[in-house]
Amino acid sequence: MAEIRLKVLLLIPSYAKRGVEVATAENLHPTMDYYALQERLGADIADYASSDGDRHPLVRAARLAGRDVALAAHGFLKASRYDVIFSNGENIGIPLAALLKLRRTRPGHVLIGHRLSPKKKAPFLRALHSQMDAIFVYAATQRAYGESVLGIPGSKLHLIPFHADSRFYQPMPDALVERRICSAGLELRDYPTLIEAVRGLDVEICLAAASPWSKRKNETTDRSLPPNVSARSYPYRELRDLYASSRLVVVPLYENDFQAGVTTMLEGMAMGKAVIVSRTSGQSDVVEHDVNGLYVPPGDPAALRTAILHLLDHPEEAERLGRAGRQTIESTMSLSRWVDRLESVISETGRTVVERRSRM
Repeated sequence: MAEIRLKVLLLIPSYAKRGVEVATAENLHPTMDYYALQERLGADIADYASSDGDRHPLVRAARLAGRDVALAAHGFLKASRYDVIFSNGENIGIPLAALLKLRRTRPGHVLIGHRLSPKKKAPFLRALHSQMDAIFVYAATQRAYGESVLGIPGSKLHLIPFHADSRFYQPMPDALVERRICSAGLELRDYPTLIEAVRGLDVEICLAAASPWSKRKNETTDRSLPPNVSARSYPYRELRDLYASSRLVVVPLYENDFQAGVTTMLEGMAMGKAVIVSRTSGQSDVVEHDVNGLYVPPGDPAALRTAILHLLDHPEEAERLGRAGRQTIESTMSLSRWVDRLESVISETGRTVVERRSRM
């Protein structure tokens, strides 16, 4: 039997980065995960720019509810052309599922559920998970919540690791390593605890306090920082250089039940750096304490200070953790392995849809 060529649409809730192909090829920019998935699947991409330019009355009406709903409506209107639609987030997946209920037949629908547990999402997910064929989650807490509280069948919930582009983020043996530690991102970052932990230490602290995804408040803004702490936005290449020149990567987090902080953690590990992370309810699936990183209790500056000083004073320990972290990325959490996992489920979903149509 000939292999089925599936038609897949990726709905990306952002403005996809254009014109980065040359920089990516020259290893000056990481591969965007949606482009890696697009290439593997031979898929089409629709992003905010796609729905912005869509003049269909449904999309124009949906735009009143926000860009995510407009993008879901844009995808719904194209549903008959595809075997599978992939929603990169429940913010797209929920409104798309609601619209798919209006169709007598529908394509397969696969989505990433970054955080299923907010109470405001519960009634929608309970009512609409029948329009979702597979849901990827990044935290064991989210899988457990989806099954036990929301009633989503366990067979639909796929617990997978997040990823780092291990080609772009990799150890740089020739980099000049300073007496410096760094952190990055905004999502639920407890920078006040980190700032208090390093106050007065003979170490430079560089905070890449920015994120293209998070809507959280930047807690370094309008704050009086100690002389050894700086905070600003870093473009990708500068961020990689910052990781390379730092001895440690620290990810301080407020208590939460999902994988906040995972991108920075995995990028640091991919660079071969020891990582110190707040052990929250949701952040327990990546680091194995004292094997490929260190956990500290959230909101505890004394414990964080102790961990930082220990690794600064014992560089061989930091190097051991960094090597193990890199191995973790290569073995289970690289971008290519993430694409493998998504491709497998998306392809299985698509084949089921095609076979069902053939029997009609």
